[in-house]
Amino acid sequence: MSLIRVVAIPTKLAEAVRREKTDPQFGFPVYSGPAGEGLPCRHCLDWIVEGSERATLFTLDPFAGVEKFPLPGPVYIHTEGCKRYPEDGGIPTRLMTSPRTLNAYASGRRLVAQEYVESGNAETTIERLFDRADVDYVHVRSTAAGCYTFRLERMPHSREVVSGTIRSRPSR
Repeated sequence: MSLIRVVAIPTKLAEAVRREKTDPQFGFPVYSGPAGEGLPCRHCLDWIVEGSERATLFTLDPFAGVEKFPLPGPVYIHTEGCKRYPEDGGIPTRLMTSPRTLNAYASGRRLVAQEYVESGNAETTIERLFDRADVDYVHVRSTAAGCYTFRLERMPHSREVVSGTIRSRPSR
């Protein structure tokens, strides 16, 4: 079992956005329309297929319930619904095929490291970040757009990552 868990947005949040047509954190209206190129779903952690699927855009604060200060930004989910990415599913390799920024945080939303990765070096860089004692969690963000994609955490029973323990699993 991997010592890192992948945290997509909760199903309850995604369903509320789809049902209410507003984001439950700020009350801003959402926008749904045909998917354009390069839209990652923050719930299933896979690409929303351009031309054949619809995307819903809304405002998300990825620090809600984790830290005191917000940092809201735009994110997408599948409009018609999808299955949440499993926390023990390993790094979602399909999303990691485009450049990502890894923001490593300590408690109190204190940014302690920032790394830029391409598809070939993400796992090694993630392992190195979690080898640091001061890293509590990592936000994975789009390097091109700057928006939040998903969070990485240590499994509750572990404070250390041993080299080679992060497994990749292709997205659906």
